[in-house]
Order: sequence, then C-alpha cells, then structure tokens
Amino acid sequence: MRDLFFKLFEDSHFHTGIKITAFSVPHLVYLVLIFGGIVAGWLLLRNRSDAEKEKALRVLAYALVLSYLSDFFVHEFVYDGLKTDKLPFHICTVLCPLTAIAQFNRNGHKIMEPVAVLAVLAPMMYLCYPASVGEGEPWCYQAVQTMFYHGVLMAWGILTIALGAVKPDIRQAWKSGVLLVGVTLWAKLGNILMEHNWFFLEEDAFYIGLVEGGVIPKWSLMIINPVVFFLAVLALYGVIYGIRAVSRKKTAAAA
Repeated sequence: MRDLFFKLFEDSHFHTGIKITAFSVPHLVYLVLIFGGIVAGWLLLRNRSDAEKEKALRVLAYALVLSYLSDFFVHEFVYDGLKTDKLPFHICTVLCPLTAIAQFNRNGHKIMEPVAVLAVLAPMMYLCYPASVGEGEPWCYQAVQTMFYHGVLMAWGILTIALGAVKPDIRQAWKSGVLLVGVTLWAKLGNILMEHNWFFLEEDAFYIGLVEGGVIPKWSLMIINPVVFFLAVLALYGVIYGIRAVSRKKTAAAA
C-alpha cells in the first residue's frame, strides 16, 4: 500500500520531461483555465440572488481549506516528509485561515475587505511566476494541488469583490497595510524559529542573491516587501474604481 501511494503521488507518471516553467505552454494553459474559470463563475453568478452568491463563495472557501489541510496528509509521499514551505507563514498560505475566518466567522466582515484584496494580489503574483511549483509533470499531484490552491484563493478574492460581497473603499486601504505589517511580523517570527524564507524576508523573491551578494541588507526586505505589496493594493483599488466608472457610464448611456 505504501509503495502504491508513492507511485500515485510521484512527480512523473509518463516520463515526458514536460514541466511547468514560467510562461511555458503548461503554465499558460493553467492561466487560461484559472482565469477562464473565474470569468465563467462571474458570468454564471452575477445575476443570481445574494444567497446563491454567498453559497458559491462559501464553496470556494471550503475547497480552499480542504485543499490546504488535506495536502499535509500526503507530504510523506510527495516530498518524503513535511514540506516546511507549506506552513502558514507565506502570505498565500496564511490567507487560507484568514479567508476561512472572513467567510465563516460572524465577525468576519470586519476583515473581509483586506483579506479579499490580498487574496486577489498574492496568488495572482504567484500564478504569473510559479517559482515553486516543482519539477514534476503538469498533471502530477504537486503541480495540480499548488495551482488549484492558488487558483481557488484568487477566485474567492476576485468573486468576493466582483459579486459585491465587499465593496472596496479606498479609505479602507489602510486595513490592508495593517494586515501586511502583521503578515510580515508573523513570517519573520517563523523565519527566526525555523530558519526559513517565508514572505521572502531572508532573500529576494526571485532568488537572484540580492541579500547574499550584498546588494541590499536583509533587514530592508521587511520594509520593501510590504511596501511593494501595499503599492499593488493601491493599484488594485485604482483598477476597481476605474471599472466602476466605466460601468456607471455604460449604465447612464443605456438609460
């Protein structure tokens, strides 16, 4: 039985040599499937009742949590032991429990907006440059689970905003900033205790050796990373406000 599970979760089933690298055909196919699925979900749900929209968002949140938690039960067969990088110290992994709190807790609405905003940006950044998806074939468990997790997280974030579960207000952008500071401190604690590189606070995100090479001091990443993310947050608010303006113009023209 143990040998069977190692076989099921191995990196290569057909030894094709095909793998997901940035902007390769498998990577682009995944992007089309994920973004296409999100657009299809929006088209399907946009005219449905609030109750149906809420149910769909809850299903996505359940799928996210199930994907994340169930993954730990097969690390032995996929990674020959616990995959430290999957612990909830990266921004994408810590967004799993935060998404569950925002979606299911009765006071979750208090953090819904910043969590949704970061749930759009963080997995989008990863999906555009999937640096840690592994060396396996695109259809192996590691690749499918990683892309599925990030895709569902981003789908929840986008649809939470697009379906009106939250209506982002630029005056609330500071909450995303506070959350980013919290994520930074949480990741730094994990790095100190477990000597890892969560939230890329020990070395740059592209692993080109900016810290190791002495180009930038390591402490500066605790400022650079949340600031860069917060600038992306402001850019996302700008996109949302732009879409609203276009929508209002179309509505006024049709009236």
